[in-house]
Amino acid sequence: MSAKRLASLLAAVLAGSAGPALRAGPAPGPDAYPDFPAALRRARPVDDIRQAAVYTVNEAIESESGVAAAAKVGSDVAIRAWFKWRQASDWSRLAPLAAKVHALGTLFGGGVTCSALYDGENGLTDEQVRDMATRDPQSRLVDAWGQPGIRHGSLSSPAYLDYILSWCRRQIDAGADYLFMDEINAALRPPEGFDDYSLREFRAHLLRAYVEGRKWSPADTRWTGEFGIDLADRAVCPDGSMASFDYRAYLKARGLADKPHGPANPLARAWQDFRRERDDRAWKHLTDAIRAYAAAKGRRVYISANGIAPYVDLQVLGVWGLWRVRGGGIDLAESQVQDWAAVVRAGRAKAGRDVPVVFFHDWGFGGFPWQQVQPRDRNLWMRTRGAEIYAAGAFFAFPVRGPFGQDAIRDGTVREIARQTAFYQRHRGLYLEGQVAGLEPLRASEPMLSLALWTRAAPPAILLHVINRQARDGAPEPRRGVTVRVPAAAAPKRVRIVSPDWEGEGDGQARMEQGGLAVTLPELEAYAVAILEYDALPVVRLDLLAVIPRNVWSRPERNEFAVNARGEVAGADDLVGYVQGNLHPDLAGPPTFLVNMPQGGAMKVHVRAVATLGARLEFLVDGRQALAADLPDRDGKNDAEASEYARTIEVPVPPGRHRIAVRNTGGDWAYVGWYSFAGRLEDW
Repeated sequence: MSAKRLASLLAAVLAGSAGPALRAGPAPGPDAYPDFPAALRRARPVDDIRQAAVYTVNEAIESESGVAAAAKVGSDVAIRAWFKWRQASDWSRLAPLAAKVHALGTLFGGGVTCSALYDGENGLTDEQVRDMATRDPQSRLVDAWGQPGIRHGSLSSPAYLDYILSWCRRQIDAGADYLFMDEINAALRPPEGFDDYSLREFRAHLLRAYVEGRKWSPADTRWTGEFGIDLADRAVCPDGSMASFDYRAYLKARGLADKPHGPANPLARAWQDFRRERDDRAWKHLTDAIRAYAAAKGRRVYISANGIAPYVDLQVLGVWGLWRVRGGGIDLAESQVQDWAAVVRAGRAKAGRDVPVVFFHDWGFGGFPWQQVQPRDRNLWMRTRGAEIYAAGAFFAFPVRGPFGQDAIRDGTVREIARQTAFYQRHRGLYLEGQVAGLEPLRASEPMLSLALWTRAAPPAILLHVINRQARDGAPEPRRGVTVRVPAAAAPKRVRIVSPDWEGEGDGQARMEQGGLAVTLPELEAYAVAILEYDALPVVRLDLLAVIPRNVWSRPERNEFAVNARGEVAGADDLVGYVQGNLHPDLAGPPTFLVNMPQGGAMKVHVRAVATLGARLEFLVDGRQALAADLPDRDGKNDAEASEYARTIEVPVPPGRHRIAVRNTGGDWAYVGWYSFAGRLEDW
């Protein structure tokens, strides 16, 4: 994004509005819509956020109109009902609003930025801002996002961490049950992060790694031999040892102040390692302090970051790269259930437990993507992509209010939000008591369907989720007699069908056929769940769920990944979606998967797009080529997020333990959306 575009978007944020203008004329107010049915509301907010079935974005609830908007939908958790970005509100004065939202059966969410720091905000003196703000390698203040008067705080500064916590404490005192912590790594850009506090912690990091770890002395000659540190240079090491090492002076002495992250810097990798370790430590400090403060007040407060993070009670992240539009409208060409499901797995793995994973339409400097399309397409997205998210085991936070002029009351989408939240509240047991069994192989009689299969232990049931992506003029095209083949070993005693598209429930049919169970839904509009009831659950043979790589443009930190018996990939955070070809050999790091399949099976590789030079993927099993796929460019774009191919390649895997490498010998990159494994796995 250009600096000019970035500046204009940030200016719009500060002005409080952006995005397409609403139509002229009086906008409807909350009174134009009925309140959400009281019978479907919870009597009180959930005691455990894992029992929440409906999330909404309500930025912000700072007046009675915000409460009135919240009353129109059936939310268990209101995200960012309060948020501190620049000037903070007087939340003690707003506490009665939180109590009114609690009376709706909703947990009240607050939030704080962990990055932005404005000159003079909330009465800060210039001296305080300069002390808490990070610096560049020349020790100069940096204009965050290119905007004068805005800084990024230093996560190594005790004062800045306490400043962040001060706003968390005030929101907790006023009634916030949940805190959304934005940009937990301080959103630092390459020239930032070189403040005195960070340099002091980097020096301690080096001493731990080499003095304690490798038994070097602070004056060891290996500091010079390995890193080029001149211990005799009193500007770099004032006392002649690493105990006083000044990293900024080191960069200046070696002519690296303008390119501190480049390959010419012997300490660049150590700096990256320090930053990861420091960011993690600072985040752990914040989460521990928030929980301790809440506990001292006799409260429990839930925590998320903006994006997948450790130490959280729920994962909340933007749709971002999974947002598909074409020609100004929603693009439903490709099923995205695998994508959503892979993010669920990644989020739970990062948290170390089964936390809720919630998608929302983030804003940030790309604008509010929700408003790239007309309200009728927003409704269509909720009915289809929102249903896919639920079917994948995640939750979608319905946008009631947000920045850039987003207001579901004004654009009328509150009607669809209310209809959707009523369905998920009425049938929340399906989503809270069942679990995703798998997504493949499920085969339908009609195209343009997204499918997922769940199981529920008590009462025993298989739950078949069917989403219709075939649409015209912003609405689904109804289908009749849709049959899905499920790899189940027995027929159910009854099939019930529920849907947000009609009241009550209907009956479906199921019969055993060669190759499995055929389940028929007599009619399908946008989304339906077929509940297959059993006395005891039958055997169902499905592929393991997918693993989604990271969309980052960098050389992978590692390229070997062991796969366990559940299909989980160790170190998946380092799995990069770009498989580089001949154009960027410096970024190449072909992934190799270590698998143990006693009966054999297959590895599935979902290729989303290729660069304009095309690609050729070769799949090697134990060093021998098992399969190759030529992937010429189809769309003339260098867009990894395009659905140019949306092709799943199956690589056969013989029985036993094997190393499966994915190599690109073509002109440029191929982008892999996900990897999954078909067949029984054992731990490597």
